[in-house]
Parts: sequence; C-alpha cells; structure tokens
Amino acid sequence: MTPTPVAFPRTPMPTARRTLALLATLCAAASAQADTRVYTSEAEFLAALAGTRTETFNQFNRDISIASDHPASSGNFGGDFTLQGGWMIDAPQTLRDIDGSTNLFFGMSPGSWADMSFSTPLRAFGAWFNGVPPTFIIDANSLEGYGSYRRVARLEPTGSGLQFIGFTSDQTFNRLVFESAGCCSTSFAIDNLSYATALAPVPEPETWGLMGLGLAGLAAWTRRPGQRRPRRG
Repeated sequence: MTPTPVAFPRTPMPTARRTLALLATLCAAASAQADTRVYTSEAEFLAALAGTRTETFNQFNRDISIASDHPASSGNFGGDFTLQGGWMIDAPQTLRDIDGSTNLFFGMSPGSWADMSFSTPLRAFGAWFNGVPPTFIIDANSLEGYGSYRRVARLEPTGSGLQFIGFTSDQTFNRLVFESAGCCSTSFAIDNLSYATALAPVPEPETWGLMGLGLAGLAAWTRRPGQRRPRRG
C-alpha cells in the first residue's frame, strides 16, 4: 500500500529569526548615525587623530591687529585657515595668558561672532581657551555652497577659566563660528590649535562585540535540528 504523504502546515518565521532580523536592522541604523565626541583632555584628543596639524602663533613676536596690519594673505595661517571678526595676534605680553606665549585674542561686542574658515574639510579640532563667557557657543559647520551650511556640532564650554576643548566627528566640517550670545562685550583667547582631516582607527566598542556574540548565538539556535518527520511505512 502506498503511504499517504504527510502535509506539514506553513508556520510563520520563528521568534528567534525575527529577533535576529531586528537586531541586524538596529546595527545598520546605529552605524549610519552621526558620531561626535567631545574631549576635555588634550592627550586623549590627540591620540584619536591621524596626521595632526598645529598652530601655536609663536612665529609672531609683536601684536598684530586686523584693524591695522595683519599676516600675509589676509590672515591665512599657513594656508590652513582664515579669520573673520574682531581678532588680533597677542604677543608677547598677552591680555589673557594660556601658556606664556603668543596667542590668538578675540574681542567681541554683544551678540557678535568670529569665525575660522578652513581650506580643507576637517574631522577634528581642538584648542586651549581662556576667558570664554557663560553664554559662549562654538558651532562647527559644513559650508555646502554660498549662503548654505550644515551644522555638525555645537559645543558649550564648562567655565570661563583655562580649559581644553576638542571634538571629533564622522562628518566633515570646514568652519568654526565663535558666538557670544550674552548682553555684554567679552573677550577670550585661544592657543595651541590642533586639527586633522582624518581620525586614527579604533577597535569596535566592546558593546558591539557582545552584540555580535548574541547574534551568532541566535543564528546557531535557529539552525538547530527541528522535529523529525514521521517515517513512511
């Protein structure tokens, strides 16, 4: 007698497989998000960069004001960036000391701004600051055409004293805007600028490694032998 074939009903995707697909989607979405990290330690910041460039302003041995005379190329420092706003090279006796050497000094009226425009898109910028007011803001922007920009990061210092502020981003930027949103005139100094167009490679975070182990475990669990079909007589 010919045995009757056994029909197995179609079942929906197992819960484990649905979970596996969801986790894979979350991983892809997380990797596509912008990543900006702020540093208050200069050593940690520099360790995250590749091909660092620096500007100390120590090649200037006298005060230079944008209102009178200024460096060649209209304030183009080494071809890397230009300045706009109420800036001056402050040397040798500085108004706001950072390390006892020449620095870049900004005097700003209420609600005014100054900026640094870089010739090459960056992924990292850091500097020592002294004298920033509580309402001080640093915007990192990507200029994408005349009158058009995209904000990459907004930084707010934690105090007005001497401090290092640096950040890295997976999105490039080529303009830093220093804003004074308060009611009164203010002044601050920056020095020992460090910036880079690329970041040093870093290993995957431990959390991603643990998630990978979990995904592998789920994949193995979904491949385990299922219920055996009955033998034909």
